[in-house]
Amino acid sequence: MHYKEVDYRSTPLRTLCTSSENAIDELIGFSKAGILDGLTAMEYAEYFYGAVLVACQAYAVGTVKDVNEIQGTNYKKLVLYKYKETEYHKYTYIELINALANYFKHHEEWTNWPLNETVNTLRYFKINEDTDFPLKTGIEIITNNSSNLRELCSTLEAWRFSLLNIQNKNA
Repeated sequence: MHYKEVDYRSTPLRTLCTSSENAIDELIGFSKAGILDGLTAMEYAEYFYGAVLVACQAYAVGTVKDVNEIQGTNYKKLVLYKYKETEYHKYTYIELINALANYFKHHEEWTNWPLNETVNTLRYFKINEDTDFPLKTGIEIITNNSSNLRELCSTLEAWRFSLLNIQNKNA
């Protein structure tokens, strides 16, 4: 077994998800107590969702690096982001995570939504310039309407396992 097959990124990511969920719960509590209005609480929550998504993106990039090192290959990240075991969607949830993270990092630079793969992916999942709270919306698509951010980790871990399992089948 290659040492990179051990998933060292999972625990820190899960910890960040738990911390972010707690922070979002506190914001919602502030809203219920009248300290913040609901709209402001949700706007603030988008920053926590964004931080989690960027960490998820880093996990995915690290997984690509691990797979390439284990296999002795040089796959581009976007090729592996497309890996899926079924043909359920045109875009995978890993691609959606990547697009949501890119949106979070760059959307304030946009005067109009650009024509690029990030936007194409978001639009495929019916997230557009009229979507209220696009990060929350995207996460709910991936987690089947759950507020449990650790389900993002499960999605990433399953993808990683599948990539490594395919590699082991081909060995």
